[in-house]
Amino acid sequence: MPDTGTPQDTGTDGGSTDGGSTDGGSTDGGSTDGGSTTPGPSGTGASIAGTTTYAWLVPECALEGGPAAVLFTMHGSGGTGASMVAQWRSLAERECFIVIGQDSKTGTSWNFGTDVEGMNNVIEQLKGLYELDEDRLYLHGYSAGAHWAWVVGLLNSDVFAGLAVYAGTMTYAVKWEVWPEDTGGPIPVLIGHGTADTTVPYSEAQAAFSRLQGAGWPVELWTASGGDHAYDPDHQEPAWELFQTWPR
Repeated sequence: MPDTGTPQDTGTDGGSTDGGSTDGGSTDGGSTDGGSTTPGPSGTGASIAGTTTYAWLVPECALEGGPAAVLFTMHGSGGTGASMVAQWRSLAERECFIVIGQDSKTGTSWNFGTDVEGMNNVIEQLKGLYELDEDRLYLHGYSAGAHWAWVVGLLNSDVFAGLAVYAGTMTYAVKWEVWPEDTGGPIPVLIGHGTADTTVPYSEAQAAFSRLQGAGWPVELWTASGGDHAYDPDHQEPAWELFQTWPR
């Protein structure tokens, strides 16, 4: 289960949003029931584990042929888990993996205590509902969610089999000495970033890439030429392909 790390918040990144439609209220088999139910056998909806709300997508094919892979995706400041799940829907339904979009406690920043505790609650709930492949748990984050994912993913690289971030910074992981002192070992990492991002400069992605590459981690830098801080879903498929190239 993920460790809590240091109980501080990520920054808000000046009001970043996730870009896509929320698509959180529709159901294809599971029931949302006002956002208070556990996930259904398949479909998409919203649920709660303890006090943590999250959106979920469970393609039918993810439950066929053995334990299911799960990708956790963390939204930017002012975003929602449902908006992130919507971004991953097409790829998840094609590649047959579960997607979980957790909502941060504040909606604008991520905490390394309460939000990790919330993720643990979600994982426990999912394990009671589905057969999960614990060698195929992946973490993804955008903007403020990427800052948080850098810390949580590196600190818990013995839990997560891959990490992907978009428009984030590794600064918190370095500042709090998660990198390089306290990681669980190398995992594949995809770093996505726009070259024209004025909120989190592209140089942050380049610096993170250099750190991981220098340490021998399997890492790729995916660049959106001319892209600003807005979410670009085109990095998702390369991230998934990288994860499959480096199985645990």
